[in-house]
Amino acid sequence: MTPEQARAQTLEILQATIAVSGASDWVLDRDDVPLPQQCEIDGKEGVAFNHGGYAVTEGADPAADAQRVADYWASVGIDARVVSDPVPRVFGGGGPVDAISFSTSPGYTISVGGTCVPGNAFDYYDDTPTPAPSS
Repeated sequence: MTPEQARAQTLEILQATIAVSGASDWVLDRDDVPLPQQCEIDGKEGVAFNHGGYAVTEGADPAADAQRVADYWASVGIDARVVSDPVPRVFGGGGPVDAISFSTSPGYTISVGGTCVPGNAFDYYDDTPTPAPSS
């Protein structure tokens, strides 16, 4: 898999998780651009893409929403487990991601750590928006 395919896969998993989450009005990190991160694959330099966001409007049934997210993740090969105490959350890994989480409190949030593929993370930093300096 190329770095571009890995980045697209991270975005696809994030967007599909949002679609089944039961929440709406999502605000995505870094203007919807996945953050490249250095990693190592088979002893060589690699790149992984991380992304996430939070929902402005939460779902009406957090437990059902968490289960729906877990079911979706399982359908794409992510090993998912639901934790209900103290609030519904889902944690996963494998398949198309290295790690992924969905929480329903405080507020609905998603965090995706994409898979590591051969490449140089620095080649992708120019695609990452940087906040303007404060005055």
